[in-house]
Amino acid sequence: RTIKEMVVPVDILVFRDGDRLKIRISSIQFAPNSADFLNFDEEKAERNLKTLSRLAVILEKYSAYQIRIEGHAVSVYWDNPERAKVEEQEELQPLSLARAEEVKSVLMDLGILGRRMTAAGMGGTQPVVPHGDLENRWKSRRVEFILIR
Repeated sequence: RTIKEMVVPVDILVFRDGDRLKIRISSIQFAPNSADFLNFDEEKAERNLKTLSRLAVILEKYSAYQIRIEGHAVSVYWDNPERAKVEEQEELQPLSLARAEEVKSVLMDLGILGRRMTAAGMGGTQPVVPHGDLENRWKSRRVEFILIR
């Protein structure tokens, strides 16, 4: 018997979430308060494009599936319910939708058929960690891909 310890790199993971398949990518980075993820920091933009290029290859393997692209955001005013409600409607929903649409546009440029994809802005309604967790809330700022038969 042998035990070997090593780091196994996982660039993109397709996982089952109930009766659907999901891909969560928190490594796509956007310019602050913007849907731009290609024209703000050369190194980050290159990494974003590499991630989406790899994703396009994976999505081709699931060609029988429709793809729902969901943008998610983080509330800054989580501790002020009235201000958080306004932020959600006026900032987070439009921003997360714009980010999902930008990702969709790049995936189309990479060969994924537009008719297979829809974009949705989830705003800050589905955080992975509470908005008040200042150390980890970046995890909630993400793009998810739902594969639908």
